[in-house]
Amino acid sequence: MIDDKPSQTALHVAAARAAHLRFDPPPHLLEDRCAEPLLGDQADELIESYADSGSWLLLENRLAIPLRARYLEDRLTKAYQSGVRQLVVLGAGLDSYAFRRPTEQAELAIFEVDHPNTQRWKTARLAQLGWSPPPNLAFVPCDFESEDVSTALRDTRYKPTQPAVISWMGVTYYLTPETTHRALCDLHALLAPGSEVVFDFQYPLETLSERYRAVPATLDRYLSQVGEPQYNRYRREALIAAGWDAGFAEVLVEPRDALEAAYYAPLRSAIPMSERFGLAVATRGRGEATRPGRDRLP
Repeated sequence: MIDDKPSQTALHVAAARAAHLRFDPPPHLLEDRCAEPLLGDQADELIESYADSGSWLLLENRLAIPLRARYLEDRLTKAYQSGVRQLVVLGAGLDSYAFRRPTEQAELAIFEVDHPNTQRWKTARLAQLGWSPPPNLAFVPCDFESEDVSTALRDTRYKPTQPAVISWMGVTYYLTPETTHRALCDLHALLAPGSEVVFDFQYPLETLSERYRAVPATLDRYLSQVGEPQYNRYRREALIAAGWDAGFAEVLVEPRDALEAAYYAPLRSAIPMSERFGLAVATRGRGEATRPGRDRLP
């Protein structure tokens, strides 16, 4: 993160979501019509970088980034129907769910947690647009490398005795393994039974197709320049073990074929599903004892 500037990757996440609407035919994974105006003067330049003539990696992201948001929102809808009334968005960036929240989720309290630089930029941009944050939205500044989420939420309206959904998308690969583990432990301690952490992660390069092997050389250079280097990749078994070690009762790593069938198959797009990313859910058990789940290892 560069001082006094918003996260550049947060801007690109919003650009990918806007590009999905601009370049891909319906049906869409996500109808985020707030993303483009939030980007301001940079919108066209950023969005056009995801056009069909662009890098194959950005084309993959044009679907992968909306996919993870759609997956989270589907999980949230089910949780809300079961009584959950809190959403905590870690590394919120230019997330717009508070402005797109379905009317049937009127009681949902939303807490956007992110680095102070990005939040200052975002709130200034909202003021320029004349968008008043809804009363159910709270901005919570937090530097994840030096502060725990539970500490950041302490003086907010967050209710630790009530279940919540934690959105942790696009964050783990920018944290060291040690910071990721500490964050999982902190979240387990913070969350009430019945809560879940929905997050994404990157697979190790050696598990991916050959075309991905050259990606880090260019990508790492750019990310280092903008002060947002990536540190962290997980094999499925290691991620599940990390979630158990943090205390979660069940850790689901969503099977790739299930994601393809549910989300990619209905699309009218030739862009393949990215191999780089996985989606996972860590569930805070309702009892103290760890219970077997379909992703439990022998």
